[in-house]
Amino acid sequence: MKECPSGALHLHEFKRIFGVPNRSAEESLYIETIFNSFDTNKDNTLDFIEYVAALHLILRGNLEDRLKWSFKMYDKDGNGKLDRQEVKRLITILYKIKLQKTDISMTPAEICDRIFELFMEGAQKDDGS
Repeated sequence: MKECPSGALHLHEFKRIFGVPNRSAEESLYIETIFNSFDTNKDNTLDFIEYVAALHLILRGNLEDRLKWSFKMYDKDGNGKLDRQEVKRLITILYKIKLQKTDISMTPAEICDRIFELFMEGAQKDDGS
């Protein structure tokens, strides 16, 4: 009630709760993606039920449910697959938030290409059993 007296949590309030500064475009985009994944009725607010469902998933959800949610969050076209562009978008966001502070010499596009190469190598080695 203190954080959200109207009962509807707006994006700017969500960002404030999570301490995302307005000057950080990458972190802002990441939080917006999370916010939109929990806004199930797409009214640009999180009502109490959506908020509780989000907290439950994050804090108490099993690994499979959290992985499904993570997948859906980046499956922008909703086709049940992550294509190269969707994976590259995810890597770009994470790269700008965290990886730029490390000594990784690969670009987001190179990381994306490597992920797909490793997937193809693994698929070719799979004997189908």
